[in-house]
Amino acid sequence: MRIVLVGNFNERREGANFYATVRKLANGFIRNGHQVMAFSDRDVARETGKWGIFRGGDAHANERLLRLCRNFRPELLVLFHADKIGNGTVRELRAMLPALRVAVVNIDALFLPENVARIHRFAEVADTTFITTAGARLDAFVTPSHSLTFIPNPADPSIETLQCFAHGDQPHDLFCAVGSESASTPRGRVLKEIETSVPEARCIFPGFEGRPPLSGQDYFDGIASARMGLNLNREENYHLYSSDRFAQYAGNGLLVFVARSTGYDGIFTDEEFAFYRDTEELADKLRYFIRHDGERQRIARNGHERYHALFGERLVARYIEDVMTGRPVEGAYAWPTAIHRA
Repeated sequence: MRIVLVGNFNERREGANFYATVRKLANGFIRNGHQVMAFSDRDVARETGKWGIFRGGDAHANERLLRLCRNFRPELLVLFHADKIGNGTVRELRAMLPALRVAVVNIDALFLPENVARIHRFAEVADTTFITTAGARLDAFVTPSHSLTFIPNPADPSIETLQCFAHGDQPHDLFCAVGSESASTPRGRVLKEIETSVPEARCIFPGFEGRPPLSGQDYFDGIASARMGLNLNREENYHLYSSDRFAQYAGNGLLVFVARSTGYDGIFTDEEFAFYRDTEELADKLRYFIRHDGERQRIARNGHERYHALFGERLVARYIEDVMTGRPVEGAYAWPTAIHRA
């Protein structure tokens, strides 16, 4: 199948986002035997600045996508947070290529108003949105021509190459990267409570309370420096929602702490991840695994193997292919495969 994958490949960051999910999906489609043309809408829109033209970048990106599709004639268009691409352009592509199927991939949270608006906008022109949240909340975005379904954040063995479970000499016990966070937010309060209630834990929280954030290989070096990772969302209680840090931490072999409220304990077990109900249980389990490093290594290894086996990049890409081509999916995947339709 010929696939055009439109997303932010962020070339201006010069490789600092080598672990981005859009790159894993491209790898998954290619490894599944498809021909993929990657189109970085934001980078193409910025090209006009090279010529001293600081307006019209979005129009330039849309015209370039139209020309690409005229030449390549894709059978599947995948829009991965392709915010520079207008609905009018997608309609033109559909008129040009009547058999074209259009998928949207969305890995942001439903508690972000701008993401809710994004889903509604693309629902006007897409066939199906694949999103990293599951459950009844997706029904709000269904239309007669637009369906939604869940996908997990994929791990990629060519990207998540660390095996933190194989080592016991890391200088840090717990890693959690938050970008930028203060102790006044719900997530920040959890981090502060962990630092206060488990002072023996050697924590590394990049981005928390003014600490420098990490990106690129420095981010992976931070993961490699730790035994365990805390998969902490800004808000919980969104069924199966997680940021892509879950894939990065589990995929690289940290023992990952995961809130039971996410629902992931319905897919994985306590032999694979350290599930917790509240901050008190999180602190208790952190103390336990600091003292029992052999248990930490065993469970982290199990989680690493299971995450790659169930949520690998080829499987996630294949699920998108199956749904978009109408192949049966029930029972073929570890995650919920309900397709929310009108």
